[in-house]
Amino acid sequence: MHPFEKHYYEIVKKDLILSENISTVSLLPGPKKISICLGGESSDENYVVACLGALNIVGGQKPYFIQQNPSQQRNSGPREGVGGKVTLRRESMYLFYYKLLFHVLPRVRQFEGLRAPAHDNIYCFVLKDIFSFEELVPLFPYFEEVGSLQCQFHFTTKDKAETNVLGHGLQVCFFSSGK
Repeated sequence: MHPFEKHYYEIVKKDLILSENISTVSLLPGPKKISICLGGESSDENYVVACLGALNIVGGQKPYFIQQNPSQQRNSGPREGVGGKVTLRRESMYLFYYKLLFHVLPRVRQFEGLRAPAHDNIYCFVLKDIFSFEELVPLFPYFEEVGSLQCQFHFTTKDKAETNVLGHGLQVCFFSSGK
């Protein structure tokens, strides 16, 4: 068990029981999965291969290939690849959480925090500099044209307030918009 997963089960769950007045443990909110996507700007073969390689290094799993959506024309020909996607669950999800929160986000220049959640059970953000991941820095020539990394955190929450409380329990630094 990863130490961050242990932190969730031993500290965050107990804190949520006390603070949220939840009747049963099965109703506790928790992280479900993380989806990370890379690509979409080009269908060039070298670009797509670089995206898949970067996702393999960052996510620790083999990514699956994303093809562009079919156009409205009937004879549009074969669909071209545009990037890749990795879905992380269980141990690899907690490992990525830990790496993102304690190694990657502190390396982002002028990082002020993440926006407050906009959806009930999904939190999305874009990491524009993929070279915040230390593993990719020595391989800069291979990944220099790769764009931004889209991250989606999926939770088992019912509303934005629960997502915010769970995020703070998991050490995600949300900031309020001040409106």
